[in-house]
Amino acid sequence: MKKGKKSRKARLDRLASSLELVSARMMETAVVYSQLASSHTPQMRELFETWLACMSDEAARFFDDGGEVDLADISEATGLSRESVFSLLVALDRRGDIMIRSVAGEKGSGGNSEICDCIKE
Repeated sequence: MKKGKKSRKARLDRLASSLELVSARMMETAVVYSQLASSHTPQMRELFETWLACMSDEAARFFDDGGEVDLADISEATGLSRESVFSLLVALDRRGDIMIRSVAGEKGSGGNSEICDCIKE
């Protein structure tokens, strides 16, 4: 077999494997959301809203004195990931509970933290 054909076959095999992983992840997500939707009772909704209010109050507390706040500090205090804290802060800003005046950052690692390691292979 020529080198070009082998290389093409190897690429196609990797693509097929990757597509299998993506399909499996999508099915898993659909099942999880289906299960969550079926258990979305008034009591569960109330529990979630209570939890979210507690997390929001804890995050908003960091802005009581104004100034700069480190996402890592809020993450540590709430037990939420950095990404979840950022989403929560944006929601608090939209609601008018806090006002985000500036955003500072630095170059990232290049990896999407929302993607499962099994898909990154």
